[in-house]
Amino acid sequence: MTVLDRGSAAHVAVVGGGIAGLAAANRLLARDPALRVTLLEAEGRLGGKIATERADGFVVEGGPDSFLAAKPRGVGLCGELGIGDELQGITPRLRRAYVARGEAMHELPEGLSGLVPTRLGPLFRSRLLSPRGKLRLAMDYRLPARPGDGDESLGGFVRRRLGDEAWERLVEPLMAGIYAGDGDRLSLLATFPQLRAAEVGHGGLIRGVVAARSAAASAQRPGPAFVTPRRGLDHLVEALADRLRAGGAELRTGVAVRGVAARVGAGEADGATLLLDDGSRLEADAVVVATPAFVAGDLLAGLEAGLAADLRAIPHASSAIVTLAYRREAVARPLDAHGYLVPRAEASPILACTWSSEKWAGRAPAGWALLRVFVGRFGQEALFCQSDDELLALARAEVGRRLGATGEPGLARVRRWPQGMPQYLVGHGERVARIEAAAGRFPWLALAGNAYRGVGIPDCIASGEAAAEAVLGGLAKWAERSFVVNSAHAVAAR
Repeated sequence: MTVLDRGSAAHVAVVGGGIAGLAAANRLLARDPALRVTLLEAEGRLGGKIATERADGFVVEGGPDSFLAAKPRGVGLCGELGIGDELQGITPRLRRAYVARGEAMHELPEGLSGLVPTRLGPLFRSRLLSPRGKLRLAMDYRLPARPGDGDESLGGFVRRRLGDEAWERLVEPLMAGIYAGDGDRLSLLATFPQLRAAEVGHGGLIRGVVAARSAAASAQRPGPAFVTPRRGLDHLVEALADRLRAGGAELRTGVAVRGVAARVGAGEADGATLLLDDGSRLEADAVVVATPAFVAGDLLAGLEAGLAADLRAIPHASSAIVTLAYRREAVARPLDAHGYLVPRAEASPILACTWSSEKWAGRAPAGWALLRVFVGRFGQEALFCQSDDELLALARAEVGRRLGATGEPGLARVRRWPQGMPQYLVGHGERVARIEAAAGRFPWLALAGNAYRGVGIPDCIASGEAAAEAVLGGLAKWAERSFVVNSAHAVAAR
């Protein structure tokens, strides 16, 4: 393909068809319907980690099953796509979860906000912490705030404020359910900066979280904390894809990009050339790279070595989700919650087990229990040498032990996510700043995805939309520059 004539509509390529790439393409066309937009996805389907399957009356989510309602771009985008009315919250009659310790299940105490307990009464009645652990947690009210503004690990921060027990038995399992990571290595400022802000602003963690929760409650409408489309999360992907096709975007699946190079025109960097896996080339005036960070590093290695190195240096955790369906009578334990979490201190390969049939309406036929078992966390990559049958056996042993599930499951699925979750280690903020500064030297380039400023679906949507705005800004500056140059040439020619 030859270099585009800038007198025609600008051409923007989006590399990556996950939710960040789809959101970027959607924002591009919303801002400028005249754009040519080509989205390239290496896999044979769109959606990335959003992977919904429907089988025999079951709705099986192979990746995330919901998103935070408080972060605006998830609910906001659903509304813009006309599917906002189809969002449902978690089943209200079972708003609780457990933490597994040894052979016991301990209910998470009420009043948790941002990983932190805000009500001491339920906590002190709980058997999750020992009396000594509860007293240590209460010392947060007397401990001064740490001076300075440097980063520290999330685990170190919580241990410093609330003690080892509160971290290991209460906060760490909740954190791991989000990042599948080692909290003693994760960056506080990159994962939960509001906790440090609570400490600094109010002199204590619990006091600060309570104040922030009260302020948020007065500013927001009441509603569920997590929401999902009734038909499954892929409804969001389908709605986005339909909108893009209707707007004239070209969505190409099964097409991998092998590299991105600056295209040189008129003596300056002017857009990009994308090398595709079949050896062909695609010319674009701007590019949004919405792939995992290590893939982006490989794509941009020939463009800027420092940028590529920083992208590749973001570590990722691998995990798997094993979904099992049993007849209700084959599960001895009452499914009276959304599921349970397993602390890292248990030294188990199991991260959590959610009970989808109890958590969400319409996920299983009557008389069936649908269970999702999360396997693996950061540092347990050796698990992925095991076969699907071995992971399935591991999950069945887990639900047999803790839930008394017996017999053959009526449905079984294994979904692997190798290097699926970026780890925001201490210093992540500085690395992202370097990445953004390096990418910013190319006005036609922007990065999007879960590796930078948030791992949830609303974060990824916001990231994709911000990347779209960035390349639109670059195109606008080019157009302005081109107009000035052409005007000068016209004057000189008179």
